[in-house]
Amino acid sequence: MSNDRQITGNIGLYHVARELSREGWNVMLTTRNAKGADILAASTDERTMHTIQVKAHSAKPQDTNLGIHPEQHVTPWWVFVAFARSSDPTCYILSLDEIRERMVRDPGSRSQKPEHLRVFWFDRRFYTPGSDRELVDARNAWHRLGQAR
Repeated sequence: MSNDRQITGNIGLYHVARELSREGWNVMLTTRNAKGADILAASTDERTMHTIQVKAHSAKPQDTNLGIHPEQHVTPWWVFVAFARSSDPTCYILSLDEIRERMVRDPGSRSQKPEHLRVFWFDRRFYTPGSDRELVDARNAWHRLGQAR
């Protein structure tokens, strides 16, 4: 990962940690660049725990590559951070089920790969403010994680 992309990822990660903390969650960051969740969030009574994957985009979001085997993703909550480097980032809080419902497979028209080698994608328009497919109900919807207090 280039240094610029890593910094954007860090900005998004720390922004999400800040927002979760403001909502009352106890937040712990996991090891960076390790496979799996980026954040562990616990309610104040420690009865609710969430693992969260963060995907940050410095400016206009890009489609998210979910790989060849998206069924291997297990982190139940994902936060997409649009315009992470701006003074007003926008976050979209989505469940893994919502992502799986909307993901699409590369049609192979450009890659020419056989179907079993084509990656799955999550369309950027779902987490781009003002797009024709924006998931407005997920925008800055921290309440979707439940009550932290």
